[in-house]
Amino acid sequence: MALQSIRLLLWLLALWRNAALEQSYTEYATLLRAHLMNGLDAAVPPKSVRTVDYSQAGTEVRMSIRFFKVQGVSASEGQMRLKVWVRMTWSDLRLAWDPAAFGNVTETTFRAVGSSDLEGTEIWVPDIQLYNSNEGNQATLEGANPMFTGLVAFPFDRLKCAMEWGGWSLSDGLQGINLTDVGYVFLTNEDTAGASYQEYGIRSVDVSLKQTFYDALPNQPWTIVKYTVELERATFYYGTLILFPTILITYLSFGVFFMSHEVGERLSFGITLLLVVEVMRTSVAAFVPICGELLWIDLFMLVNSIFCCLSLLETMLVLFFAFHTDEHLLPDWLAWLAPWLFCGSEAERRALKVVESQAGQVYRRISKGILQPGKSSFRSLEQLQEQEHLSESDTAKLIFFENLFYMLDSDSNGLIAMEDASVMLSFVNLSRSRDDLEKILTAHFSEHHRLNCADFVEICVEIMWNLPFEEIRMGAENYNSSYMRFTKLCASYWLTWSKTVDRWCRFWLPMCFTVALGILFNLELQDEYATNPAAEMFQGFGPSYMTVAGVFRSLIMPFFAVICILAWLYMRKQAQKQKITKEVTPEPDLKPIVPRWSVQQAKVTPAVMEDVED
Repeated sequence: MALQSIRLLLWLLALWRNAALEQSYTEYATLLRAHLMNGLDAAVPPKSVRTVDYSQAGTEVRMSIRFFKVQGVSASEGQMRLKVWVRMTWSDLRLAWDPAAFGNVTETTFRAVGSSDLEGTEIWVPDIQLYNSNEGNQATLEGANPMFTGLVAFPFDRLKCAMEWGGWSLSDGLQGINLTDVGYVFLTNEDTAGASYQEYGIRSVDVSLKQTFYDALPNQPWTIVKYTVELERATFYYGTLILFPTILITYLSFGVFFMSHEVGERLSFGITLLLVVEVMRTSVAAFVPICGELLWIDLFMLVNSIFCCLSLLETMLVLFFAFHTDEHLLPDWLAWLAPWLFCGSEAERRALKVVESQAGQVYRRISKGILQPGKSSFRSLEQLQEQEHLSESDTAKLIFFENLFYMLDSDSNGLIAMEDASVMLSFVNLSRSRDDLEKILTAHFSEHHRLNCADFVEICVEIMWNLPFEEIRMGAENYNSSYMRFTKLCASYWLTWSKTVDRWCRFWLPMCFTVALGILFNLELQDEYATNPAAEMFQGFGPSYMTVAGVFRSLIMPFFAVICILAWLYMRKQAQKQKITKEVTPEPDLKPIVPRWSVQQAKVTPAVMEDVED
């Protein structure tokens, strides 16, 4: 009996479905639509059975979003485009009918568009809009303009975008908003549902409901549905085409430490690599917005730019040291402020600097007692005028005196200091010390007077006229050799500093850069926009932290650096020990070497001795 009842029910159901799909469906559907549309106002909310306490009018709307894929995200413009279906279901008792009166037609369709287009829609449509839409007005909103969170960790960020849906002109008193199941669906069983070759993928979706009350309608809540979409970025592109080349270029900039200072392309090589890093930095700017927050990628590019600049500055310092020949780095009028910048120690400078002729000191010590006190070999110009004509040697002396002035005038301004003149004259006139010569010059001129060519030639005539020309020439060559020796000493000193700077930078700058990268790649940057939407935008470096595992990973390179330093010290100590063992020690029992022409006295016979005596 029960089996027959089930069969009868299935037969009636099949008959009912077949009747709905018969040829007469068109006529019955037309009558049904005319019946339902008679007196229907699409602008008035529907009538339904509600269970809320604050209102019995209107209807309950349940919504759900079906996510397909991310079509595009423009972080620099703050825009996101998603491919989704927004599904809404509600109950409208005005559209109820008796299927038996309309040929068993149980379903029909209506033209429905946005709630703002009353002329284009046939039935009432829920007034639920996307609040933070990128385009539109108060009635129509399309697209999404979310407040991004997590962008500070770009490109290793997990971008979170919040979309708020809610009623625009209708409160919950006429339009209640709820979720269908969890409020969202992911389906990938369709041919067009998946995503490929996309920068972003949807990692997770979180849905929450909250109610807001406004002063105009204090008894009617406004429900807002908040969809928080977490996006996962494809970081392989940024790591391969931006991060790795930038790191490689920075390491290549350290190659100048292994180049000789004589290589002319050393400076241009560093400048070129710095420009390449800046070009990479400009390319990254197209992916991120211009904002006050310091992003991870900005910090990364800043670190690379700093180390490239340090390499360039090191090259400039090395070239400056390598070709510097002065006694100190500062100008003469600032040299007394930092005596440690002089080359060598104070005693070394006094011993090596060109002060006066050492041969002159020896000469005066030998001649002491021979030269009569008060006797001077000076000869004034008036005495020279008594001669009828100058000899060929006298003319050569005058020309040579002028040549000496041009040699002392290093800056070519036509003037030389009395200190330089007295030093040079002490090399030519060995009978006078530098102090005596300075007193003579001060007596003829003022203390701070600078000699021109005529003054210098006159002094040379009075002091060196009676000296042989060859002695004057050799004294000038001796002065020039002494001056060049001191210049070479300073150049060698600064060249040593140049090589020292290169040697230290070969280890420390790459090591410091590697340590900085270890810290940078384990540093977690974050913002508080997700937990505190009302938080103000911060400027510069924001909240950051490092996990315990990140701390240990960042300490690997410093630990390796300590090991390298200890290994270097140990190998240096062993090398010194081997050097000491290789030193040649004198043998105690070495026999004297006798020349072939030496005649030993023991081998001389007595007969020969007698012949010699005879």
